[in-house]
Amino acid sequence: MNVAEVIGKLGSGESLEGAELIGLDFSGSNLSNADLQGANLQGCSFKGANLSGANLANANLSDANFSGADLSGADISGANLNHAEFVNVKQDGMRIDVDRLISRIRSGWTLNGIDLSGLDLSGLDLRNAKIIYANMQGCDLEGADLRGAILNETDMSFANLVNADLRGASMKRANLFRANRTGTKISKWAIKKAYITGKTAYRD
Repeated sequence: MNVAEVIGKLGSGESLEGAELIGLDFSGSNLSNADLQGANLQGCSFKGANLSGANLANANLSDANFSGADLSGADISGANLNHAEFVNVKQDGMRIDVDRLISRIRSGWTLNGIDLSGLDLSGLDLRNAKIIYANMQGCDLEGADLRGAILNETDMSFANLVNADLRGASMKRANLFRANRTGTKISKWAIKKAYITGKTAYRD
């Protein structure tokens, strides 16, 4: 299939799950809510494309270029991201899995606005992670190492923080409403800047 055929099929609501679409140029295209789950999109260009709400779970996105693309609400969990470019990407609500999360943290990415709700991150090394404005509601972070992490404005309500290590973490306006903090290692300074039970303790 060529680009026009792909866009036509997706525009009519057709699923292209598992399709072979290697090396196509979708720059600037509207692919919102596209179902490309498990598709082979190796080397494709999505520069400036609208992929909001797209299903890219388990897709091969290796060597793809997403510079300037809108991936808001897209699902890239399980996708192959080897050598993929994500420069100036809109990622509010973008869903990723644990392996992708760890890889991005180790690469020094700032994960802005992503959806990690409900993930099991217990016992993981998340030191110096930069996760801001994100949804971590209900995450299992028991025993996780979050020393030096930046979690500003992140929703961690109902999360399991039992025995988690948050020493040196920045939690400005983070939401800890009903988070289980039993045994959590966290500074009073960080707690004072977080939202916990109906009021914001943050002080400028």
